[in-house]
Amino acid sequence: MLRRLSRFFSRARTARSGKSSPQGEMPLLEHFEELRRRLIICLLAVGIATVVGFIFSEQLMQWLLRLVEETPGITVQAIEISEKFATSLRLSLIVGIALAMPVIVYQVWRFLSPGLLPRERIYLRLGLPLILLFFAGGVTFSYFLALPAALGFLLRFGSEQIVTQPQLEPFLSFVATLLLWSGISFEMPILLFFLAKVHVVDWRRLSKWRKYAFLAICIIAAVITPTPDPVNMMIIAAPLYLLYEIGILLARLA
Repeated sequence: MLRRLSRFFSRARTARSGKSSPQGEMPLLEHFEELRRRLIICLLAVGIATVVGFIFSEQLMQWLLRLVEETPGITVQAIEISEKFATSLRLSLIVGIALAMPVIVYQVWRFLSPGLLPRERIYLRLGLPLILLFFAGGVTFSYFLALPAALGFLLRFGSEQIVTQPQLEPFLSFVATLLLWSGISFEMPILLFFLAKVHVVDWRRLSKWRKYAFLAICIIAAVITPTPDPVNMMIIAAPLYLLYEIGILLARLA
């Protein structure tokens, strides 16, 4: 795998130099300069999207607070004086990363494309809309299925004599972070297809890694949904493992 990655980046350096001979490869320092330029563009996109997210942070906060409206007796409260403002900033940053995802994906493609063969570039270009679609699907799945189940377990757990009043900042950070990572996790099939297309992995190796992948997915699901309830964990783990199997199928097609 490391040897294939080395050949891939060597091919990218040669393509960026505009020469085909090994002596014409782009120097490693210029290679990192190209990476730095792409990272700066991504950071600028995240910054601009964060400003947009801050403008609509109040509406977004109300949208996320709807998750507890159906739970009777639950009131989200702000304790610190600056908590609403600090929460809006943190929420805006998470929204900025999500909104800037098309730019981030495009910059990654621009950085990797010189090392790809013509057919590989076509497949990757066609896969860009699917990356955004799978990201949106992960966010939708988490908001309408995973989050209500996790919050229902956590908020109703324990004695009814104990009143649960979640604090605003931890609650919204938990919800927004879970939505973000769910969206990123749902992009796994496209990532596996791309890695198979550039010959970093193949479907036979991915098939042999099933038991390790299942263990890793369970750990990721436990981190994303920090509840001791195995049912809630499997709500996240089951679709992620299904996506891994879809990734194996796409890798075999690749």
